[in-house]
Amino acid sequence: MKKEALKSNKCYKLMIAFCLFLISYSSQAAAPVYFKTISKTSSDLFINTTNDIFLLQKGMLERYNSDGTFFQNYGSIYINEHTDIISVNGFKTILFSPDFGKIIQLDNRLRELDVIDAYNLGTYIITCVGTSYDNNYLWLFDAGSQRLIKLDKDHTPIFTSNTLSMLIGKKINPRQIIESGIMLYLVDHKNGIYIFDNQGNYIKNIPIENARNVKVIDNKIYYTKDSSIYSYDNLTFSETRYTQTPDLKNIQIGKTIICGVNKAGYTEIWKF
Repeated sequence: MKKEALKSNKCYKLMIAFCLFLISYSSQAAAPVYFKTISKTSSDLFINTTNDIFLLQKGMLERYNSDGTFFQNYGSIYINEHTDIISVNGFKTILFSPDFGKIIQLDNRLRELDVIDAYNLGTYIITCVGTSYDNNYLWLFDAGSQRLIKLDKDHTPIFTSNTLSMLIGKKINPRQIIESGIMLYLVDHKNGIYIFDNQGNYIKNIPIENARNVKVIDNKIYYTKDSSIYSYDNLTFSETRYTQTPDLKNIQIGKTIICGVNKAGYTEIWKF
């Protein structure tokens, strides 16, 4: 009996040591390495999961390659400091300009495909826009009815969810809609990240407050919070903080790079 107890105690200590090792390892993830500065100011910036870099100025969107070389630009009177950039990959880029009620769809060379007048879509109060993983559909959030709407290429609703505030038990205010694989993520700065399947069926909530600039890469959720980069593993339900986050504002996370605004107002690229 004593041998079994000692053996059990030894196993318990090993488990504790292993857990402490995992915690220590997770808090010391690989440090980003400085690569280049794009000497241009912008009102906003964005990176998609294929490392394309977007800089936004009033009336202008510019796209850069991951090495910081200029690729293409697009100009529109509907672009201002409140315009959201939505891009899953390099094949399509979407701009949502809530001040003008416009959803602009651009191809992989930033050529205009379509300008949707959100006011003509119905009586929706659209506060957030996303795109499907295959770029064939648009996701809208109607703040008035607290519903998700999925539009096809003809701007026709093919899916409308139930009232999410009744389903979840509270009103939500998503700032990002991200489809990745078969999952759909609604990012609410106050209430966390709500996960659905890509048919709009609610699965669960990850109660991470103040998560910004969220990306889903290789089944991990990356985001910034309190000036640090974090990741959340859906399989182990563990959060990792990257302790050596560069001193930048508005940090954006790509697949192998991160970008942010330095003290001079320019965009820095770091290998990640």
